[in-house]
Amino acid sequence: MMSLNTSSRLLVRVSFASLVVLTLLLFLADFAGVPKAYVNGFFLVASIIGYAVIGLFCRTTAPEEYFVAGRRVSAPLNGMATAADWISAASFIGLTGLLLSDGFVGDGEHPGGLAYLLGWTGGFCLLGFLFAGKLNRSQSITIPEFLGRRFDSAAVRWFAAWGAILCSSIYLVAQIYGIGLVASMLSGLTFELGVFLALGGVLLCSFLGGMRAVTWTQGVQCVVIVVSMLALCVAVSFKTQGHPFFTVAAAQSLPQIQARAKQIEVDPAEQSTREVISLRMSNLDAKIADPVFAREIERQAVVRQVARAKADNAPLREIQKFESNPAWREPSVDRLVGAWQSERVMLAEAIYRPVGFQVPYLEGWNQGWLNSLALVFCLMLGTAALPHILVRSYTTATPVEAERSVVWALGIIVLVYLCASSLAVLLKSFVLTELVGAHMDQLPEWADRLKLRKLALLSIQDYNQDGIVQFADIRLFNDYLVLGVPEITHISSVFTGLLAAGALAAALSTADGLLLTISNALAQDLYFQTTAPDAPPLRRVMLSKILLMVVALLAAWFATNRPVSILFWVTCAFSLAASTFFPVMLLGLYWRGMNRVGALLAMGSGLSMSLYYIAVNHPWVQMRLQLHSVDTVWWGMDPVCAGVFGVPTGLLLGFLGSKLTSFKN
Repeated sequence: MMSLNTSSRLLVRVSFASLVVLTLLLFLADFAGVPKAYVNGFFLVASIIGYAVIGLFCRTTAPEEYFVAGRRVSAPLNGMATAADWISAASFIGLTGLLLSDGFVGDGEHPGGLAYLLGWTGGFCLLGFLFAGKLNRSQSITIPEFLGRRFDSAAVRWFAAWGAILCSSIYLVAQIYGIGLVASMLSGLTFELGVFLALGGVLLCSFLGGMRAVTWTQGVQCVVIVVSMLALCVAVSFKTQGHPFFTVAAAQSLPQIQARAKQIEVDPAEQSTREVISLRMSNLDAKIADPVFAREIERQAVVRQVARAKADNAPLREIQKFESNPAWREPSVDRLVGAWQSERVMLAEAIYRPVGFQVPYLEGWNQGWLNSLALVFCLMLGTAALPHILVRSYTTATPVEAERSVVWALGIIVLVYLCASSLAVLLKSFVLTELVGAHMDQLPEWADRLKLRKLALLSIQDYNQDGIVQFADIRLFNDYLVLGVPEITHISSVFTGLLAAGALAAALSTADGLLLTISNALAQDLYFQTTAPDAPPLRRVMLSKILLMVVALLAAWFATNRPVSILFWVTCAFSLAASTFFPVMLLGLYWRGMNRVGALLAMGSGLSMSLYYIAVNHPWVQMRLQLHSVDTVWWGMDPVCAGVFGVPTGLLLGFLGSKLTSFKN
């Protein structure tokens, strides 16, 4: 029988060869003049069918295979599966846009992309050193089951199950949202149909074969992710610097970017644009302070503008522009205030984001450093405590193999992040040299295409009405900007399909792992623990499959409502996971005095603290509770950094609760 090490090597070779052959065939199709929509659609269909076929071949009803892949996955394959599980839509299609827009170190108030890179990669170091080997020794199936056994408590297992469901559900909705974006952009279908089309591939894989099928599928998806990102970076590097070494090409482009950024910052037209934006922000502040009066004034102004336009026989488009004013179309004052707040946030991003990749706050301590360090803290501890990542430690044969698989995963992830970082730098040079300074009626061809897409990747607002594009006029949509790289850099459109196949693989692989985590928590840790503890294994597997399908459909429904940015929700999931699971895992594994009371207090207090901080600073909650004028931010900390309050709270109360109740145990 073929060993798993040999099988994993064969999997990599076959996946790589298939992807290369497919890409070459599509290059020929593109050269022959086949429409781009057909080429991209073929990538989509081939990807989904390929993953579904793997799911069919790996179908199983054996509990050990379904829940933990037989506990015999080799370190390289488990590392590839973990990396694919980890490199979600946020990492693959969101990180490049974030680095391009916000820079590596942020704007002096909010963190930049470097905090994400350090936090996410550093978290795997914590996972390997602290948890992977010990979890493997436990021979559990889920993280709640492990905690329930450790503290000999059904209540601990029950609470951990709900914590895992909450963290994973938030993460899952973001992934399915990313799947819908990619599928709709590739196929031309509506966003909603794109969600449910791609969801079929997820269900066929995880529903039929559980962790066994997901592991092999994620191995293939890892190859697709890495090859697609590497191929794109090499192509862009050749286009910009004439060689394939993309990290070197990024370093070569930096001096030109920095010089151009300095020119833009001192340009009088740029300063004029920023002054107009600042004035608009001041006006919005005044409206938010007294929304009823402001709405009445705005409506009177719209009435006069529409009447004047109709008297002058203005085009319908111009009349509709006046009527699109939020004060005219929003009947609710609360919703109107929400619209004004959203506009203010967008304007603040335009005026404060760094032009180049300079470091704006090296001199002295300030809020930017505090937010960056807090975000690194939350992401590191959240990475080491995410249930769908921790559960991969159960699938290897030995603790050593579990730790080695973390090393494999970390190496793959670092490679992808190097690609994303280099790509952001290379893209910045196109934005600063080709787009900034262009006339509004003579934009680069790629800018016009990105603006007119069904899901626009770019918007430009001429704030100072000079007919010239300034840096502050530009808004790039970070969530899926990377899908526009082939158009921006003038390379073959086949790379769009290849890149989207990688993005789809990233979102699907993470969604697979999250769905299994949620459905197993519902079935194993909640239902069978309380209702049918003696249920036969086959019944357990079948209920988990049914719940997996229900959870997938519910998540897809939530995703079709288009929540806020992918990166926001993903980062919130990390803070919640860090606050809920890191304290109880750390104390439970490394302190003998930790008991069930301390475990419940650690999870409950950490989760409650983080949930409160995220919720009370969310615009919707502030609008409902009339908190516009109340300072709900502690020490200037971003809401996504809620874990910086939740983790210490969980550690403290977990320790105190165990100490104060130790005499009862």
